[in-house]
Amino acid sequence: MMSVYNVRDANIALLGSDLERRVRKHAGAKESAWAKAGVEAGFQIWRIDGFTIVDCSAWVAHEKKYGTFYDGDSYIVLHTYQTDGKASPLRYDLHFWLGEHTTLDQAATAAFKAAELEEHLGGKVTQYREIQNHESPRYLSYFPHFMILHGGASTEWHNILTMLPEDEKKIYTMVTTRGKVLKSRSEDGKQLIVREIPFEGLVMRQGIVYVLDKGPLYWQYNTKKSTAWARYKSAEYMMYLGQWRVPQTKFQVFDEGTPDEGEFLEAAGITSPVMDVPLPPNQGTPIDPPVLYQLIGDVDGWQVVSVAAQRTSLQSDGVYILDDHAFPAVYTWLGKNVPEPKRRLALQYAQNYLNDKRTKEGEHVQVAATLVKVNEEAEPDSFLEAFNPRTV
Repeated sequence: MMSVYNVRDANIALLGSDLERRVRKHAGAKESAWAKAGVEAGFQIWRIDGFTIVDCSAWVAHEKKYGTFYDGDSYIVLHTYQTDGKASPLRYDLHFWLGEHTTLDQAATAAFKAAELEEHLGGKVTQYREIQNHESPRYLSYFPHFMILHGGASTEWHNILTMLPEDEKKIYTMVTTRGKVLKSRSEDGKQLIVREIPFEGLVMRQGIVYVLDKGPLYWQYNTKKSTAWARYKSAEYMMYLGQWRVPQTKFQVFDEGTPDEGEFLEAAGITSPVMDVPLPPNQGTPIDPPVLYQLIGDVDGWQVVSVAAQRTSLQSDGVYILDDHAFPAVYTWLGKNVPEPKRRLALQYAQNYLNDKRTKEGEHVQVAATLVKVNEEAEPDSFLEAFNPRTV
């Protein structure tokens, strides 16, 4: 049985490990797919299959597949863009996304290939390590509908006709994002985040829309505190997906507190009441400021030293960790004079920092937070804005 990726145990840089040798052996020469990567503005997607990559960029043009990912897989997503029109140089956001049930081999290959692609692109690249259920706002902003399904390369679910099988009951949570946080390709500027969840131990939470997929039927359940926008977008998207089935799926809506809600709850196997969860902070609530550390040492050993969380603290020969509580994300900033051995370890520095922080401060520290490798003179807006006072 293949090992499942464990975010705390993973050696992202793979240095000196048996896994590194295995990945290098199977990965072979430089990926031929990179010849077409990042040559023009747009999106490109690759799925990891064993130790190789499969080009899924055709998904971008396919409404049903675009934004759909599988929890047993790892992916590489490249966003190529220009900041000041066609005359400006190309810039790149390079993400590798790891599903909850991806294998260690797949995760390692994704990290290895992402580093290889970054080297190929050169120039202004920002690299992100994304973990399922902890995706960065930047990553989610690419997809008007972001959907995670159970399955992976070892299953049949990648067949477009069986992506939503009619003979298997599934349940999804449907959550919309705030348009002011994310800018997407969708006309309204808001995303719908769809996640398949297990029936076992299911507890419904207030403020969320649930959809029960029964094959020929889609049943939508609106909790009392779910927004009208979330209800509308959920119904719109599921009715759209239902058109792909033959015969088309029928749709029914249930509201919490109405006489017929019991039919939905029974079908979903839910016996406990909807749980209330804390509401987000009111507008204008101050956010804890980010903290900045300088890394002192070399590849054989290093320590973090707290410095003033100001852009003027960043020196071109230094490596810095920025812990942004508001994102949440951990950035490794690399000055332009930092040597390659240290640059290769950028994401590993960030992961080790999170692991150490959790050991010191407790289980509430999220080690699956987004990790971002930032190069001097190619900083993303989210990194630069972290140094400014903010409220939510």
